[in-house]
Amino acid sequence: MESFSERLIHLRHSHNLTQKEVSDSLELVYSNYNRYERGVRTPDNETIVRFANFFKVSPMYMLGISHLMNGDEFLLDVLENIEFNGDPEGTKAKFALEEYRKEFTA
Repeated sequence: MESFSERLIHLRHSHNLTQKEVSDSLELVYSNYNRYERGVRTPDNETIVRFANFFKVSPMYMLGISHLMNGDEFLLDVLENIEFNGDPEGTKAKFALEEYRKEFTA
């Protein structure tokens, strides 16, 4: 399981941002931000939510509790599991997945 600092580094790199750019955007003291990435310091809950909102991911993802980055991925995962397991609701899930894919892949 990835740590908070590993997820933070990954997200920053995936957005092609420097530590300074992220800390400035979130109005954080640069040295504190650097400590978050090094795993020397853990942010409070409010700061974790600010990071999640900034990177458009869920706080659960930021904390390494979930592998799903956001609510859309969670919904997609649930629907795919229902469809895959042949649940009685599988037909509804299949239809919902088709609609979801049309909307978000168009």
